[in-house]
Amino acid sequence: MMRRWVRALALCCAGVSLLGSGGTFSEQDARVQLGRRLFYDADLSADGSMSCATCHEQRHAFADGNATHPGVTEEAGIRNVPSLGNVGSFTTLTWIDQHISRLETQFFVPVMGHTPVEMGMPDRATLVGRIADDTCYRKLFARGFTREGGRITPQTIAQAVAAFERQLVSRNSRWDQQQRGEIKLNSQEQRGQKLFFGQGACSTCHAGLLFTDQKFHAFGTDAKTLIRTPSLRNVAVTAPYWHNGSAPTLHDALVAHTGLSPLPPEDEAAVEAFLATLTDRTFLSNPALGLPPEKCPL
Repeated sequence: MMRRWVRALALCCAGVSLLGSGGTFSEQDARVQLGRRLFYDADLSADGSMSCATCHEQRHAFADGNATHPGVTEEAGIRNVPSLGNVGSFTTLTWIDQHISRLETQFFVPVMGHTPVEMGMPDRATLVGRIADDTCYRKLFARGFTREGGRITPQTIAQAVAAFERQLVSRNSRWDQQQRGEIKLNSQEQRGQKLFFGQGACSTCHAGLLFTDQKFHAFGTDAKTLIRTPSLRNVAVTAPYWHNGSAPTLHDALVAHTGLSPLPPEDEAAVEAFLATLTDRTFLSNPALGLPPEKCPL
């Protein structure tokens, strides 16, 4: 059965895999490869038109470059698509729901949720039937879920996708390289870094290696809705910004922070220059994270 791969994604290289050392194909390797194929497979949506990768594009650090994204029924989205960079290290996974803390749970929100409809899968039996109909998937489940007897279930499907998502590690930006002593930032970037961690107090919320405190805060006029602090890694390629995509540029995102005095233009330019150092070009082009080859790896 030919899968409906999302061919519009150009940043891929057939044949590159996430195999373990020595070229062996371990149970974990099988899960990752399985999850990668599922992530890019539009048959996870009701009408075969949308995959996880439709909204999470590698070139946008696995965000999508739109304010919001409509689902398979063309119902408008209500939240900006977040980047999946380093998502395996997050303890909170959505903009407003503080109780979704595992990737295996979050998987079912876009695939089967109805507020709004995203991928629109009608039920779990339909999902399992779609996947079980494919010979390659059956082989990969048999190798990747030996303790489960290779069974294809909603839970093992979610576990496989989560295994791939945990490979989406972004830790090789110019800022990371500076932290490792490999390069030095230029004078404007260093000035922006000083403002970010000092006078600007940006790091109060955008804290730690993930550049987020992973906490929920009240913003704007609707103070009753608590919004999770987004990570700023790869922020230069994830516009538009805010939970509803209402800030088209970094400038708009900065001025939208209520209660903050506007930065002088030279300071804002320096902060934006620093934020650009958080872009991990390796992550954006790593072929092992891109569209998989059609040929089954087993």
